[in-house]
Amino acid sequence: MWRLWDPTTAGELIMEKQWTRNFTLMNWDLRLMIITPVILRRILKFTACLVLFWTCAENEDTPRIIPRNVWNARNPVYPRRMENRRRHNTPFTGICIHYSGFSSDMSPRSLQDYQILHLGYPDINYHYIIDTKGRIFQGRDTVFFCETRNKTDPYIHLCCISDMKFPSGSWVPDKQKNSLRKLIQYLYNLYNIHDKDIFFYDSTGYEDLDFM
Repeated sequence: MWRLWDPTTAGELIMEKQWTRNFTLMNWDLRLMIITPVILRRILKFTACLVLFWTCAENEDTPRIIPRNVWNARNPVYPRRMENRRRHNTPFTGICIHYSGFSSDMSPRSLQDYQILHLGYPDINYHYIIDTKGRIFQGRDTVFFCETRNKTDPYIHLCCISDMKFPSGSWVPDKQKNSLRKLIQYLYNLYNIHDKDIFFYDSTGYEDLDFM
């Protein structure tokens, strides 16, 4: 028996198919909205594990050095004087150890302010600073020499934040001592300093430490 084509019924079928298709797509969109954050979290967690693994796999003797921007260092002043101190290809031949002589709680920024505003230096006059907690701070960029009597002083200058007034039996804080030793070994290797020359500016109290 022949069945007449009913445009109304055909239209309803088309609309039903379209609605079913849209509903299916909407379900997929909902699934993606739910699944995507889960996948992203797993990717981020996996990436974090990789970063942690590679960080732990690094040489344990490599010290953590806090960059200038983290401790809010001033930009160097007197650009011409800084340029005159540029090291160019002159190699470092040794390490010079200082102590700040101020409060043991002095910050690298306070030390830099004092040296720029009161001593007239164009920047902090040490390449690295170590506080009593053992934290190592990046000082003057090592592409420049420090301010000394010799214009081309081939030493890396380190400063330990200290008033040198330690209680009996604790001449040097252990954390500062360990960081100083680790930093020196790191600099020996980084700048290929063969003769292991260490110079102590005045009497620093660090002369008895074993840096080898």
